[in-house]
Amino acid sequence: MEYLQEWEKVRLAEPLWLLLFLLFPIFYWLKKKSNSEGTTLLFPTLSRIKKSNPKTSDYSKAILKTLKFSSITCIILSLSRPQFDRSTSSVVSSGVDIVLAIDLSASMLALDMSENQQNEVTRLDVVKDVITDFVSKRKYDRIGLVAFSVNPYLVSALTLDKEHLQKNIKRLRVGLTHQTGTNIGSALAEGINRLRTLKSKSKILILLTDGKDEPQPPHSPLIYAEGAQNDNIKIYTIAVGTATRTRTYLFDQRSRDLMRYSNGKPVIQVADYPVDKEILQKISATTKAGYYEATNRSELISIYDEIDQLEKTEVELNINTLFEELFQWPLGLAIILLLLEFVLAKTAFLRIP
Repeated sequence: MEYLQEWEKVRLAEPLWLLLFLLFPIFYWLKKKSNSEGTTLLFPTLSRIKKSNPKTSDYSKAILKTLKFSSITCIILSLSRPQFDRSTSSVVSSGVDIVLAIDLSASMLALDMSENQQNEVTRLDVVKDVITDFVSKRKYDRIGLVAFSVNPYLVSALTLDKEHLQKNIKRLRVGLTHQTGTNIGSALAEGINRLRTLKSKSKILILLTDGKDEPQPPHSPLIYAEGAQNDNIKIYTIAVGTATRTRTYLFDQRSRDLMRYSNGKPVIQVADYPVDKEILQKISATTKAGYYEATNRSELISIYDEIDQLEKTEVELNINTLFEELFQWPLGLAIILLLLEFVLAKTAFLRIP
């Protein structure tokens, strides 16, 4: 049933009626006090008492009391006017447009961000988990996704469809761009081109990498950073990884997958992956944004959380408010329970006297 599947959309329009539940203990105490005073009933013979079944009598009374209590509960819930929220909202305008640029070079297969060697994960695995959470928080922002190694690859154009975006985040893998080197400038160029013509109040490019330009590009990434500044685009830069020398999986260009031994186990070696932190700092400084370093999952989460707080969204929504009344359901159930109690009290559970 729809109401049960989306329980969080059910609300009470007049919840103060729930205070009537506080009267239940008072009624119970008064009833108990009344019964304790006792009554005297004269029988001409004890045979009727001997034939009676006290357990059956207690059982029937318990059922009748439960039915009465449940019916009163349903009546109180009905008075509280439960409603199902069928309101809809559409984004008229959002204050922030974001492009996430993710490095897919071979160094993203490094294992130095794993919490332990029993459950090793690559840098890219950690990044994908964190940006998935980041995307889910930016509910009303248009977000695009660019992957890069030597050449950039538009994984997803800017969109409000977060489900579509998260599916594309799952597609990220080393080798998706058909190279394994790094060209930071190409990623900046692609991200800036996606943001330049937009009329949003705030345009952000979040560049995440763990390497340096290799092979050396013809133009410095700072040229693109200066262009971004002219277009009022902020570039946040994030360097990931614990050290330049680290254990890592190897990428096999022929299979476009991890290099594996004959038994199928991935090859792990120690490799040197230098990071050009200086250029990343200059890029972010040029656009008056922030530079960050993440050596583990928790640090990376904190970085995206900080960016999330720094770049607040101003959203204009078109809201259509609609509530469906649900009071008839508990009211109908209360009537059924009262009728059932009445019928049982007059038939199967009839007590004489």
